[in-house]
Amino acid sequence: MDLMDNRVTVGQILSHPRARALAFEEVPALRKPKIQRMVWNMPLWRVLQLAQDWMPAYRIRALLQKLREA
Repeated sequence: MDLMDNRVTVGQILSHPRARALAFEEVPALRKPKIQRMVWNMPLWRVLQLAQDWMPAYRIRALLQKLREA
């Protein structure tokens, strides 16, 4: 999947079946409709900034690599 230098929106990621499965696996909170509504139009770079507070950097890097391969 082309992440467009992390400018792709979360909604675009969740619209891609393989990427959606990966995102749900790594970030279970994305399964909640309320969370999805909050981040749907956010660019990936912004969500990654927020995720740094609770997700280790190595997991973020791994998720990005898996999304690129999806």
